[in-house]
Amino acid sequence: MRPLTEREEEVMNFFWESGALSVRDVVALHNEPHPSRTTVATFVKFLEQKGYLDHKAESTGFIYFPIIEREDYCGQNLKSVIRRYFDNSIQNVVNFLIKSEEYSDEEAKEIILQISNRGKE
Repeated sequence: MRPLTEREEEVMNFFWESGALSVRDVVALHNEPHPSRTTVATFVKFLEQKGYLDHKAESTGFIYFPIIEREDYCGQNLKSVIRRYFDNSIQNVVNFLIKSEEYSDEEAKEIILQISNRGKE
């Protein structure tokens, strides 16, 4: 899976949230000021070339739809971050999170519960 730029990811999020869209639809979904149709069409073309989107022809033009699920993309990115920045170690990730204190007590309890219930289902 080829990585996405920040702008490509932004465009891809519209497809993951809405499903099949035309270029015109993507332009309309952007906040003001809307990007040009040509700019969006270029990003859609790149996303299709990278294997994230496919299209079908309809009477009004092409409709594009995601062929990579958001969960698959996020999972691949997370694995890459763990590999690159945490020596491919989940324990290093957990240690980092514990030290950063970027979580609530409730989240910590839920994580501990999920770990202790792992494999019991």
